Amino acid sequence: MTNKDNMSWVDDQEAKKEEERSKEYFNVVEGKQEFILLSHCAPLAQVWVPSEKKYRVAEDGDSNVSIKGLCWVLQDGIIKSARLPYTIVKDIRSYQQNDDWEFVLPFPHTFTLTAKNAGSKEVEYSLNASPKKVEIPKEILEELATKSTPEEIVEKIKEKTNENNKPVNNPTAEEEGINPEDIPF
Repeated sequence: MTNKDNMSWVDDQEAKKEEERSKEYFNVVEGKQEFILLSHCAPLAQVWVPSEKKYRVAEDGDSNVSIKGLCWVLQDGIIKSARLPYTIVKDIRSYQQNDDWEFVLPFPHTFTLTAKNAGSKEVEYSLNASPKKVEIPKEILEELATKSTPEEIVEKIKEKTNENNKPVNNPTAEEEGINPEDIPF
């Protein structure tokens, strides 16, 4: 084993963490993915922060705001939280408005999402629903009933963001009861 291989456990650990995350969250990846839409989508306005390489909740006055649709989906027999890109939410909305589809939630049809150039600004999405109805297992519906609504999740995200962005309380001399005349210099 070379010195380079001594740290390969880090890669293994990261792969395990990614696998665990994929069990809880629906992530748009390159290629085709199938899912069943279990809930409506609640809007979550976000802004990309390049220095942190992650999104934060958008605030009034922000530019380049990205709207995601936060919802519950079923993928590989597991209920997952999803933040769907706005273009996908618009495609879902077109199915909802099309009289040829009996659009109820959970939507008993499998969506196939195809992403080309995923993870880049040039990403292209296409969304197609299978005309074949699928049976959503009773256990899944029971588990879904115990989950927070998309709006509740959006509120929790906003609350968490507000807590993280609170200013640090640095007391002033007056608040600490320090008399400036007592300072020897």
